Amino acid sequence: KAATNGQLATREQISAQVHRMLPDQRTKAKLDGFFLQLLKIDQVPDIAKDSAAYPEFSPEVASDLRTSLELTLNDIVWSDKSDFRELLLGDSIYLNGRLAKLYGTDLIEGSPFQVMKLDEGKRVGIISHPYLLSTFAYTSTSSPIHRGVFVSRSLLGRTLRPPPEAVAPLSPELHASLTTRERVLLQTKAQACQTCHGMINPIGFSLENFDAIGRYREQEKDKPVDATGSYLTRTGETVNFAGPAELAKFLATSPEVHSSMVERLFHYLIKQPIRAYGPETLPRLRDSFTQKEFNIKELTADIVTEAALNH
Repeated sequence: KAATNGQLATREQISAQVHRMLPDQRTKAKLDGFFLQLLKIDQVPDIAKDSAAYPEFSPEVASDLRTSLELTLNDIVWSDKSDFRELLLGDSIYLNGRLAKLYGTDLIEGSPFQVMKLDEGKRVGIISHPYLLSTFAYTSTSSPIHRGVFVSRSLLGRTLRPPPEAVAPLSPELHASLTTRERVLLQTKAQACQTCHGMINPIGFSLENFDAIGRYREQEKDKPVDATGSYLTRTGETVNFAGPAELAKFLATSPEVHSSMVERLFHYLIKQPIRAYGPETLPRLRDSFTQKEFNIKELTADIVTEAALNH
């Protein structure tokens, strides 16, 4: 009716219609799909762990962890504030009785999912959610490389070139005394590796306080875990962080992460690169995202409105 009456001509008119449609379940399904893709779990990964090292980890636990992550995402994205920063800084996750038993939280066995704090002060945001940490890990050890690639690509929006040659990971059994960090440094010390691993490794190392199933640890191989890391920004500044909390705080305030979020959501919703809509579209939407307190639903509305105006 609005189109018939010529009431879809201005930004305000289009925006009003977009906001009317935001609560629709089809919008919700679309936006939920975006975050599953962003986190590289739109295809349910097969999370299998070494039964000798992690006898309590089962397909049921993996399924519960995914439910936990989806409930956590839903609470943040569809809250009134819909604050993107909360995805990175939130200090609570959903746990049920089965997960609480495995991750060391006091909850009666058989309890339904409920919001709880896990490893208070040590676990922050989705980068430390056990489901993602388990996904980006090997069957018996953590994987700083997989975790570092995830943060670099999905959150910071960095492009990584394929490795110059295929290299099999060093087996932990061959270097039984080395921690995962020490083993990764040994494997990637070649200069040819450092083009990418100079960025990937230091980010991934900051998540080394979590084992292959995302449980918090302070020691590995009877040595204190070294979870220090760093990142060289696009502007040439070196940012240092120690552990997941400091990494999460950096990511939540990083203009690179904000720009990447805008660009990725635009492409997902509109199916075209944002630069096809002119050089000013990305900075304009990013500035609006910042001014609106990083509201994910408002960014969605702004993107659809922008595309409709320039269709």
